[in-house]
Amino acid sequence: MDAPQRRAILRVLYVTIFLTATGLGTCTFLLPVYAETLGATYTQLGLIGAVGNLVYTVITLVAGGSLDRFEKIKLYMGFTAFGAIVMILFSYADTIPQIILVRGLLGAAAASFWVGASTLTGEISPRQELTRSLGRYNMAWIIGFTVGPYLGGLITNSYGYDVFFIASAGVIAVSLGLILSSIRGSIELKQETVHETRNLGDLRPLLMSYLTLIPFTMVLGIYMAIIPGHMKTVGLSASLIGLLITITNGVRGCVFFNVEKLVKWGTWQSVLTASTLLAAAMYLVRNAKTGTQFAIPLIFYGLGSGIMTPVVLDFISKRTPDKFRGTAMGVHEGIYGVGMCLGPLLGGAIADYYSAATLYGLLVLVSLLILPLGYVMTREPNP
Repeated sequence: MDAPQRRAILRVLYVTIFLTATGLGTCTFLLPVYAETLGATYTQLGLIGAVGNLVYTVITLVAGGSLDRFEKIKLYMGFTAFGAIVMILFSYADTIPQIILVRGLLGAAAASFWVGASTLTGEISPRQELTRSLGRYNMAWIIGFTVGPYLGGLITNSYGYDVFFIASAGVIAVSLGLILSSIRGSIELKQETVHETRNLGDLRPLLMSYLTLIPFTMVLGIYMAIIPGHMKTVGLSASLIGLLITITNGVRGCVFFNVEKLVKWGTWQSVLTASTLLAAAMYLVRNAKTGTQFAIPLIFYGLGSGIMTPVVLDFISKRTPDKFRGTAMGVHEGIYGVGMCLGPLLGGAIADYYSAATLYGLLVLVSLLILPLGYVMTREPNP
């Protein structure tokens, strides 16, 4: 298949990523707010996030291995349909234990979707355009993360959380329709050497890249599982919380748009800048009480995470053989799951036993841990 055909398929794929990410991502961000309205403590908020991300970690490896063995478009369809079903189940969850259970299913849906989306992007993209394609992939989902929380906050304020969950399922259903009508049948992606043995040892050259992501993903887990609930605790409304998350993710998206410039600037320089911004964000958020006080550190967070996510993904993708791409992307997403499980689980307990300010102070140190790991990563020869 020639490059123009591949680009045409990619454009539709980006739309499906935007739609599905809008549904899954908005639910993830507003779920802590919903749980707080049911009386969840910081520990329970952390447990909700940790359970989801533990399942996320396991399923990323399963999904990555499956994508290396079976036809990828059909799997992507199934992953998307599963996401819509999970959104519907949330409309029936009205206790903390039920939320924890369905949050685990959301972790499975998110893991399979993101591994599938990143793998398809890498497979379909013309080789010489990989950095640009991955940049647009990141732009597609971050735009969903940007518009979704604000609209979701408005829906929950006006109509309640049940309507919000059903609306999220409807958005994902539209994505499934596009896959069926415009991607399925246009291209077939199946690994020919299905008999070849694969194991995680094949990805040893990427070890430092994965380790560098762990402190970042711990901070990311707190951002997604604890901070929205914390903002609700100090008195911010769901619509204002959604707006702040929208602004943060909008900043991330603007940085994603410049990923090619960041890669040319240098991976180490980018990681150094990201670590510094994340540390500053966690320091400033410690004593925030108003929307304005939260906005400044969240913008810093958006800048830092906007650098880390696409730069490290580009670093990994360019060092991954095609035959292991699904497995490599599965491990990449699995690392996100590990950090996003540890972060909320430990962070929620620390915030309850000590204080939220203590938690954010410790996260300053976690953010700075990215520096030595990133330095070693960028000094390794290309495998």
